[in-house]
Amino acid sequence: MKRNYTERELIEKVFEANKQRGKYLAFMVRELDRAGFKGFDEALKKAISQFAQDKAAKWGKLTARELMNRMVGDEIGKGTFGFEEVGVGTDERSEFIFRRCPLEEGWKEMGLTTQERHRLCSIAREHDFGLLENKANQDLKLEMPESLGLGDPVCRIIINKRK
Repeated sequence: MKRNYTERELIEKVFEANKQRGKYLAFMVRELDRAGFKGFDEALKKAISQFAQDKAAKWGKLTARELMNRMVGDEIGKGTFGFEEVGVGTDERSEFIFRRCPLEEGWKEMGLTTQERHRLCSIAREHDFGLLENKANQDLKLEMPESLGLGDPVCRIIINKRK
């Protein structure tokens, strides 16, 4: 059966799918902890970063503004994460915030503690940093001075061209 979705319905479906991705990560970490594995956070970060690097390698060389647009995507992506550009992005610098995080919402639904959510956010956000670790975009630097998963009111991402 074919169904047409409104933009709002589609945004909520994408939000829910991303929330499930966050829960999936939380269950993996929980089970690895229970099984007695130690020091695996760095391995998970590396795997997530490698996934992002593989994705970004297909994008080729980008400016700061182009990278922001790739990270955010279209109106669905903007609505899913409550995107807001800070100022006007340029080829050398782009700054934006997210007011919603589906992963954080999923972790809250699971009843995870602040400490557990901080840990998971530190792992999951390696995806964003990994986008710049491909050879084509090593002249860009990503900073994330604020993060919802670390207790801040927003996720703030700043992309600068390295000097």
